[in-house]
Amino acid sequence: MYKRLLLSTVFILASYFSQAQLLCSPNGNIILYTNYDGGVLNINVDVNMPNIKIGIVTYEAVEVNLTGAYVNNVTAIQYAGYNSNNNNCGGPVVPTTVINGAPVGVTPVIVYSPASPLANANGNPNIICGYSCDTNVNQGGCNTVDQINAYFMGIWPGSLIRFHKIQYSCWTNSPQILSGAGNCCVIPAGNPLQMTTQVTQPSCNGSCDGSATAVASGGTPPYTYQWIGGPPAANYPNLCPGMYTVTVMDAGANSVSQVVTLINPAPIASNIAHTACFSYFFNGNNITNSGLYKDTLQSANGCDSIINLNLTINTVNNSVTQTGITLTATAGYTYKWLNCATNTLIPGAVSQSYTPAVSGSYAVIVTNNGCTDTSICKNVVVTGLEEINENSLISIFPNPLGQQLNIDLAANYIGHNCIIYDAVGQVVASQKLWQTRNIINVSALSKGVYIIAIDGVNKKWKVQK
Repeated sequence: MYKRLLLSTVFILASYFSQAQLLCSPNGNIILYTNYDGGVLNINVDVNMPNIKIGIVTYEAVEVNLTGAYVNNVTAIQYAGYNSNNNNCGGPVVPTTVINGAPVGVTPVIVYSPASPLANANGNPNIICGYSCDTNVNQGGCNTVDQINAYFMGIWPGSLIRFHKIQYSCWTNSPQILSGAGNCCVIPAGNPLQMTTQVTQPSCNGSCDGSATAVASGGTPPYTYQWIGGPPAANYPNLCPGMYTVTVMDAGANSVSQVVTLINPAPIASNIAHTACFSYFFNGNNITNSGLYKDTLQSANGCDSIINLNLTINTVNNSVTQTGITLTATAGYTYKWLNCATNTLIPGAVSQSYTPAVSGSYAVIVTNNGCTDTSICKNVVVTGLEEINENSLISIFPNPLGQQLNIDLAANYIGHNCIIYDAVGQVVASQKLWQTRNIINVSALSKGVYIIAIDGVNKKWKVQK
């Protein structure tokens, strides 16, 4: 519909587009391609620059193909135009606009005839096409370039236009290269002053190595920056956690302010619960009491790492009391009685109390909550061993022993335990006495002297085999 109106401008524009390629802003990241006839637009991303955003405007449908060594630097690509299906370019028909080759994670956006954010009497109120860099001449139904620039700067706020390539005719199949730049640089009228900020948070809890950088766009460059209480510069280094305000002003005395917040990272802390016997070495100290303790180390990233230790110290009381010839350890533990002379355990001696059959030195190994300790050795002198007395309440016979030992006892002793010790105090046999007449097999005992004890009876009996 605009073809006839536009043909008269082609020859006028030819000399314009033969001019040297232009960079609108060397720090810009918006790349724009605009024409009327559409066709095939091959874009070779041959410049290594970050955060590339590509905008395309055509009246006829266009097939966009992205290639190049740095195509993965593209973070956004959008088409805005009329998308007519007239085939003015010859060759393969492009029935509708398509965008190929976008990097993984980047979704191309295609919109038809969106409203222009900038009014210009020489251009269309909707973004549909463009062919001229002159904003003061009627564009025959297409847009003025400032309208197109304003549109893409509006959808990508904070970004600047690096270059704009604009022409009338079909795109050729030879690729358009980013290093070739563009041919039109027009700052959109009414483009407001804007500011974005980039923040680097402090690395450790309580540290002051954060920073903030303000980036202005729009308005009328150059820009001046001022941080409240800080430098008159875009970058504010060595910041502690807190809130900071920056104001940017352009050459037209327009200003914009923004507040940035630097967050104090949470401390690196480890909570440990540990149980130890008697003592525990922590933070350079030998700790003997249960409680909460703290140590500060340096983590891999250089930050303080706090270790909170909930420590439980378990102990055992290894004291032994002596009553007569009976040794008694602290209640509530497990026990193993020990003959100190031979440093050997006494078989069967695992009760809280121990009554030696013969004189000697004895100790006990006590265990509680996984902690073990050994008492001091106690000297015990055993005297007054009773010979067998058949007329007492307990009668033990024969003596000397044969193959068995007979024990007669009064009813009140039934259920007591009989223990037979050898001459050095080791238990060699034991049996529960369940009747008034009890028989204990002693055939396995070798010749020698043995001591017989019955629980609850202070007397001991000496027998021989």
